[in-house]
Amino acid sequence: MPAFGRTKTVDSPNSVCDVRTWFNSSPNIPWPYSFARIPRPVGFRYPLAAVVLLMWSLAGVNHGCSRADGKALNLSTAFGDWFSADRPQSMLDRDNLTGDWWGARDALQHRGIIPAVSFLQAASENFAGGIRTNRIDWRYRLDVSLTLHTARLFGWNGGTAFVDFMAHGGENPALNLVGSAQAISAIDQNPATRLDQLWYRQQFSSAHCWFKLGRIDTTYDFDDIRDAQPFLNGSFGFTPTIFVFPSYPFSAWGGEACWKPWKHLHLKAGLFDGNTDNTLPAVASADANAVENPYGLMAIGQQSTFWHFGRPHLGGTAVLGEWYHTGTFQTYAGTYQQDAHGFYIYLDQTLWKATHPRGPASRIGAFIQYGWANGKLTEIDSNLLGGLRWRGPIPGRPDDNLGFGASWAHLSRQAQTPYNSECIVEGFYSIQVTPWLNVQPDVQYVIHPSGTYANALVATVQMGLEF
Repeated sequence: MPAFGRTKTVDSPNSVCDVRTWFNSSPNIPWPYSFARIPRPVGFRYPLAAVVLLMWSLAGVNHGCSRADGKALNLSTAFGDWFSADRPQSMLDRDNLTGDWWGARDALQHRGIIPAVSFLQAASENFAGGIRTNRIDWRYRLDVSLTLHTARLFGWNGGTAFVDFMAHGGENPALNLVGSAQAISAIDQNPATRLDQLWYRQQFSSAHCWFKLGRIDTTYDFDDIRDAQPFLNGSFGFTPTIFVFPSYPFSAWGGEACWKPWKHLHLKAGLFDGNTDNTLPAVASADANAVENPYGLMAIGQQSTFWHFGRPHLGGTAVLGEWYHTGTFQTYAGTYQQDAHGFYIYLDQTLWKATHPRGPASRIGAFIQYGWANGKLTEIDSNLLGGLRWRGPIPGRPDDNLGFGASWAHLSRQAQTPYNSECIVEGFYSIQVTPWLNVQPDVQYVIHPSGTYANALVATVQMGLEF
């Protein structure tokens, strides 16, 4: 992960007309790139709060009714016919920003061909503590994917092919602003453009099993806590103790298999290329001494148990996962050790849900997870996290999410940091402005970043677009 120097102070623009001149005249802000280095103008102290208020006003009190009452918005005549001439529709009603492509999108999906383009961007500011304040870090992730269903294409049931190209860039607030061992946002990584995923999955319905082969991001099938998904901090995506996990943005070639011997029990296993230089360069860049000879294989197994109880059928999941890497690693002490291993366990339970005859039910879910790894090889040797997620907290807004959670990371004694732990407390509200636009304001309080720096307060606004 790159480390960037400090940003020099430049004069702020006095008007909108001066903005481009301001960028071009700034020695460290080449137009139109590197927006992450923009210093915070003195006269505009709370830019993130302003963005949140703007997007909330666009969302309205009840966007969930826009599909049923789209005419009330009176926007179809202005925007609805741009891409959907055969089916006039308000821009705010569409599932995708670009609409139906004059019926081409629906025609492709009917044949089992599903193209997708998504763009995710986030801006973070540290208001206190950490490494530095008075700066905004901006980053993005662009995905262009294609899904093919063999049943509709060739009459071959149960087959799915998937390819995804990804580009991500910008700066990393965990390194530049906070100094935390846990990522402030799951999209924070080195700028790059690459083939992210290329796999084929075959489902055998009669045997209740499937297999997947290709270049795979393992977080879609392993260590994937349902109610932790909307959180921004990287530890909620997967436990940071799996420091050689082939996941975003460094997927790996390999294979996975799942068997369901009983409807309440799922067994999964995966075997992947363990070459960290090709699939997980973030490990070496985060700590140059962490990996000496990573060549080998990465194996992971997971057992999941499911249940429902009570009249509203409150569902729950208990998962135990184990992982093992056959490479040779250098310890903090300078010696070499063959193999790395660890485990994780989590519980995800629906606490309450309300049924609604006209739409999805509002629900509250809770989760807790613990992960462990060998502290001689990685900075975070154990991690405990938990949280609450409320889907549809406001009547009429079933797709919004409200969440509170915390992630405690124990730092290895071998790292010899002033404090032996780091804790992140996170709260967010995810606003589904339209079916294709999501805006999520997020606040994280970081206690002892990397066991070294002063407590930090970080605000982030993340926006997602589906084209």
